[in-house]
Amino acid sequence: MNHEVDHKRTESSTQALRQFINRQSSSVTILAALGAVLDAQVSGRPIDPVLQVRLDEMMNTLGVGDLLEGLRLEDLEPILAEIRFNMLLETKLLFQTRRTLAWEHTETELLQAGGEVSVGFAQRLTTVVVPHLEGLSQRLGSADGAFLDVGVGIAGLSIAMARLWPVLNVVGIDPWEPSLTLARQNVDNAGLTNRIQLREQSVEDLHDTDAFDLAWIPSAFIPEKVLAVACERVYRALRPGGWLLFAMANPGNEPLSASLVRLRTVLRGGCVLVPEQVEALLRQSGFADVRTLPSPPDAIIALVAARRTLAQRAV
Repeated sequence: MNHEVDHKRTESSTQALRQFINRQSSSVTILAALGAVLDAQVSGRPIDPVLQVRLDEMMNTLGVGDLLEGLRLEDLEPILAEIRFNMLLETKLLFQTRRTLAWEHTETELLQAGGEVSVGFAQRLTTVVVPHLEGLSQRLGSADGAFLDVGVGIAGLSIAMARLWPVLNVVGIDPWEPSLTLARQNVDNAGLTNRIQLREQSVEDLHDTDAFDLAWIPSAFIPEKVLAVACERVYRALRPGGWLLFAMANPGNEPLSASLVRLRTVLRGGCVLVPEQVEALLRQSGFADVRTLPSPPDAIIALVAARRTLAQRAV
């Protein structure tokens, strides 16, 4: 009798699990379908007519077509990259031999998509963030303006910033050679080798002093154990009056979304932080004017700005 009860309980649990998986798998298919539609718009390459009919049907059913109207290619590219990056990275969770918490990824498509996500940040930094940081617009627009891109990856952010600021010089550092190989190709293709310098270097080994007007630290890709040293090194590397933008994943207030953000951050090799922790860390590193910048509730990153005071020089 107990065996029969256990069997029925197992059957019921299995069925419930399958139903849960079926509900969730629709989201995976929807995102993949949307990615295919975005890719066709961005690349200009046509989709097989039979597949196109099914994609159109799904987009119409979801009402996504209205969302895409009026968006420019530069708006669509980072969204497509985000879909690709998350799906490619999270697929590795399914296989023990590919599951890792360290940034040891070598797949070109994954690395390229991850870097392309950051392209969209450059526009926001330029139009929304930089004008509110004292003196920064003038510095970035001057002939000797310099930007430090920590964790440059495939140079997506560096290239975008160099294009938005026509005389800005950029130094991108990263310890991961597979990413830098792609970065060199991307910088060369963009015609920016004279303004973007790439270094195979970890932030702990950064020894520049009084060299940069703006620095970018993406904590979602940096282990927590090196963050304190990273902030100290970047502080020294900034010119007096220069600014740091410390980016972290934004969990938001909805429990499931917050859990998802924390998981993705760990998968990227980074650490989960709250703004109060970051503000305290930056003050301990000597920064002034430390503040969390306002952002929309659904923003995928939160930014903390901090400044090296004008009166201080590295020693």
